[in-house]
Amino acid sequence: MSKEKAPKKMSFPVAVFTLLVLIAVMAVGLAVLKLGTVTVFALVLVAMSLIALFTGFSMDEVQETILDGCKKAILVILILMSVGMVVGSWIVSGVIPSIIYYGLKILSPSYFLLVGFIICCIVSFFTGSSYTAAGTLGVAFMGIGYGIGINPGLTAGMVISGAIFGDKMSPFSDTTNLAPACAGTDIFLHIKSMLFTTVPATLIAAVLYFVLGLQYRGSSVDLANVQAISDGITGAFRVNPFLILIPVLTILLAIKKVPSFLAMLTGAMVAVIVAFIAQPQFDVATIFNSIATGFSQEFDNAMVARLFNRGGISSMMTTVSLSLLCLAFGELLQRMGVLNAILDKLQALVRKPGPLVLSTLVTCLLTVVLTASQYVAILLPGEIFKESYEKADVAPYVLSRTLEDGGTIFSFLVPWSMAAIYTSGVLEVPTLESLPYTFMPVLCPIFAIVYALTGFAVFKKDGSPVKGKGIWFSKKAKVAAEQK
Repeated sequence: MSKEKAPKKMSFPVAVFTLLVLIAVMAVGLAVLKLGTVTVFALVLVAMSLIALFTGFSMDEVQETILDGCKKAILVILILMSVGMVVGSWIVSGVIPSIIYYGLKILSPSYFLLVGFIICCIVSFFTGSSYTAAGTLGVAFMGIGYGIGINPGLTAGMVISGAIFGDKMSPFSDTTNLAPACAGTDIFLHIKSMLFTTVPATLIAAVLYFVLGLQYRGSSVDLANVQAISDGITGAFRVNPFLILIPVLTILLAIKKVPSFLAMLTGAMVAVIVAFIAQPQFDVATIFNSIATGFSQEFDNAMVARLFNRGGISSMMTTVSLSLLCLAFGELLQRMGVLNAILDKLQALVRKPGPLVLSTLVTCLLTVVLTASQYVAILLPGEIFKESYEKADVAPYVLSRTLEDGGTIFSFLVPWSMAAIYTSGVLEVPTLESLPYTFMPVLCPIFAIVYALTGFAVFKKDGSPVKGKGIWFSKKAKVAAEQK
């Protein structure tokens, strides 16, 4: 495995100029000219490449850096392709149609958002993967939401909120392990610290989904539309409750720590085999093509056609190209030294616990905006602020919690970040449409900001609160601090 190359030194004025160019290209492209996101980020990559050349990079170095960024996107691309295969194969095999059919029959519209949120939280926690939760049950929940008549942005926000819960809190999650490793603390102290922001955010989100769900009582639901969708499903597919075992198998594989790509791929292949048995009305070409170009059939009902004529690897290609461009320009920015020049200046401005936590959150957001990477948004601020937390006598698990409240969370809220690209592509709802309803990840940073301003839930290295008296954390934390 090749060693990560250190970023070059860049002066603060040049770094600021680079950021201004970046902002200008994005603002003009997205807001003024209304260009497509892929087009804008292709232009951003060209602009950053030209600046790199003028600041001392050779053409070979620029190309090598861009390729290194693309290499980091390979795993995400494989997962995206496998999700496309899952969606297509689960439709042609009757898995998604069956889940939607029974969901429309069983789930009460009033409680759908709350129940869906809780289920996504449970699945993401035990799999440790937001991608798995959103790419499997999340897709089915979107179909049920369409059938009930719920705003797609609201359903997508619910799915994303539940999916992020496990990504943030599960001991099986990569980010839950990465953050404490960067901060130099124990994973379980880290999880305990995260309870302060995650628990209230999750409870408030659950209440909000419950309240919003009440507007979809029986009288407000278009029952004719629900019946039309149910009839469309039974007219085209053979519905069977046993088909739900395929998603269960996929989720169990993820719980057993089978890599997400392989778990998804297995779920898709099993669905293809089952399709020949469960859906004999489809020919061989239709079944196999579902994993490449998606499912495609004629439907009398336009809503049913929208629900099921999709999926396949080809449906993910726009998302794949955006992933490559974002990570390529993010790698270029990092290698040029832009981030270090900006963040070093920011670090020098903070000395006290409150401003330190706020600066960490801002740094995480800035890193996500510039690199589109969840992992870089944890690693880089963790590396920069670790010594500052030590000098300020702030516990490392406060740093690790803040890295998650910032790096993990913001990556789902910034439209061009990898996590947001994934969820918007899988759920087929733009990030800005689901953002107003993505309650849990929006609330977590808000609680972190409140704690930073008030001093509540900000702890010293011995486990005592910065404000007030008493030991909040176990003796284990105190002993670990004394040993250091």
